[in-house]
Amino acid sequence: MRTQITNISECEAILPDYLQVRSNGQITLPAPIRRKAKIAEGDLLEAFVEPDGTIRLVPKLTLDRALAEKYQLDDIAWVKKQMDKEA
Repeated sequence: MRTQITNISECEAILPDYLQVRSNGQITLPAPIRRKAKIAEGDLLEAFVEPDGTIRLVPKLTLDRALAEKYQLDDIAWVKKQMDKEA
């Protein structure tokens, strides 16, 4: 009989992580999952519920509103310039 020894890191990939929903609806993402997904404290996640009921969490970058508005105005100005060139 042969015994195979595996590394703990290999076992982490095989064993699923279970999350418990608290009474206020909160869940805790285990540290190995956060490290693998490169999620840090304070990061923003977008939640999607798939048609089959699967919940998908997608990390999102936050953007300063004033900066976003500036870029939007710059984009509008660029489009106007392009339209003026074509006219």
